[in-house]
Amino acid sequence: MKQLKIKTMNKETKTIGQTELLEILMNVDKSTFVNIVSKTKVRMNKTNNPYYDKVFKVNKCNYLIGNEYETRVNTNDKKEGGEGNFVSEENKVGVHISKCVLFNEKHNSHYLQVERFDEIKPNVSYIFEGNEVEKTLFESYLVKVSESSRQPQERRVLVQSFKLSSIEEITLGGVHYIVER
Repeated sequence: MKQLKIKTMNKETKTIGQTELLEILMNVDKSTFVNIVSKTKVRMNKTNNPYYDKVFKVNKCNYLIGNEYETRVNTNDKKEGGEGNFVSEENKVGVHISKCVLFNEKHNSHYLQVERFDEIKPNVSYIFEGNEVEKTLFESYLVKVSESSRQPQERRVLVQSFKLSSIEEITLGGVHYIVER
């Protein structure tokens, strides 16, 4: 009887700083999947809000980086029988300085542009004063977010940007990077 060998992939783990993270992301030159763990302050209305400026969202998910938004929208549009003539507007987050890195001069900050897919649900938790809390506790204070409705096709390209300083961990090219603060 033939024995089946199972190969386990040992991921390399590296601890890096913000500058090294930026260098790594600046060198992404083609479409690639990444796993990101991010921690961001939750945007809320201030008035009579006991949670204001105290709740953090921890998000873990797989994303695609290194694609051009306009090209992705047009590809999806053509797949659905559309014309494929979508023209994107100026990116409000910042200016592309590489395939996936944006720079916002006004805020002097770098951002990572990612594409998320509906089929891949993020693992989200909320932290208030060091403890995990349910979103229902502060949901009424959240700032309302509207989705873009400019894309002509049914299957939308879901693009978002992470401020580089919010990325705590990223797995890219088989290497798990932990970002030091």
